[in-house]
Amino acid sequence: MDVVTTIYVSADEIKEPEELKKSQAIQIHNLRLLHNAGVKLAIGPDVYGVTSLAEAMNLYQLKVFDNLTLLKMWSEATPEVIFPKRKIGHLQEGYEASFLVLDGNPLENFANVKKIRLRLKQGRVIPHHAGK
Repeated sequence: MDVVTTIYVSADEIKEPEELKKSQAIQIHNLRLLHNAGVKLAIGPDVYGVTSLAEAMNLYQLKVFDNLTLLKMWSEATPEVIFPKRKIGHLQEGYEASFLVLDGNPLENFANVKKIRLRLKQGRVIPHHAGK
């Protein structure tokens, strides 16, 4: 079974700090329960205009998973769930050469996922555009 996290909640939706805290406690409990039961968790918000980065950073801030688990969910499990027939999400022979090169180690500081130095898609460099 695969489950997409979709826990991103806009501050506009829950204004009361205690209500937000309760909501997050439920999310943490349920995510740990699913993970411990062996459910494959993929990362993706269900809010229009919100990217998986916002979802991943929300999960990081909740401290539900350690950095390695969170990174594997995002870079391995998520592509496998979205594109089950493609060979992506792993750096090994026979897989598409689509990956990011970061300026820092996300295992040491998860916020380093925002520091993208180089983007490759199927072996081709994707140029960085200012403002994106």
